[in-house]
Order: sequence, then C-alpha cells, then structure tokens
Amino acid sequence: MELLDDGRDIVIESTGRTIVNNALYARELALAGAGLAYLFEPLVRADIAAGRLTQILPRSAIEEPGLFLYYPRRAAMAPKLRAFIDTAKDVLRARK
Repeated sequence: MELLDDGRDIVIESTGRTIVNNALYARELALAGAGLAYLFEPLVRADIAAGRLTQILPRSAIEEPGLFLYYPRRAAMAPKLRAFIDTAKDVLRARK
C-alpha cells in the first residue's frame, strides 16, 4: 500500500491473508471487521459519518482531482465506449 506522509511517499507492506481487487468487496470486508481497506472516500463517506467505519490515517489521505474511467485495453476499441470517452472529454473541456 502506498501512502503520503508529510509530502513523502511511503510504502507499507501488508501481511494479511485476504487480498481483493474490488472496492465494494473491500468495503464489505471492512464493515464486517475483517481488517483495513484502502478506499476512495466518496465510497465510504456515509459509513464514516455514521460511525460504521473509521478513517485511521487522515493525514495520509491523497486527493486526486478529476474524473477517472478504468476499462480493459481491448475495450477501448468498442464503439460505444469510444463514444462515451469522447463525449465525456468534450463535456469536461466545455466546463473549464
């Protein structure tokens, strides 16, 4: 896991037995008390506000402004996805 500490990048090795690559599953495991989860704040904002989850390293939180879209490399050629990406870029450019 990579974190930011007073402007320095630090890497923390995990010794846990469960590794997930799906944020929703990680959230559910954290809610069940199975361990720590490194998640986007908007995904768990309500859980933190309600006291179901606790942010343990608030000074190490990293803010990434912008809109992000993750897709398999081969999907980039799909006409519907390409149209969505082009439209999203146009809309974001128009807002500047």
